[in-house]
Amino acid sequence: MARSKRYEFSKGTKREARHRSQDLCEAVGEVYGLPPGQRCNAPLSAGVEYDHYPAPATDKGSDTLENCVATCKTCHRFKTSSFDVPMQAKAKRVSDKHLGIRPHSKWASRPLGSGNNQRSATRPLIRKSEQV
Repeated sequence: MARSKRYEFSKGTKREARHRSQDLCEAVGEVYGLPPGQRCNAPLSAGVEYDHYPAPATDKGSDTLENCVATCKTCHRFKTSSFDVPMQAKAKRVSDKHLGIRPHSKWASRPLGSGNNQRSATRPLIRKSEQV
């Protein structure tokens, strides 16, 4: 299956987002692990990551300044693990279901194998010590 195309931010967009943030994390709200409406405001001197939000990186036109959030590494990691990855997994499951692809089940039937290894109530069990 081919990977979806990602729309990356240009250097100019990253510069403008960093300038707009005034070197403080722009992450806001529950998506980033914060209380609703609260902004992180952590200094970006330890490292900045540019997040696609609210539109995901796979949406055409998501590489704009309005969709670019300058975040600290902690906020970006939280959003990626608790929001982005589960959303991508769900989208893949929905797509697979639409295409008729069934999920693998650990309870699926397995082949019986070779030989007559099945036991029945009418056939006596022969132990290895009893075999001649």
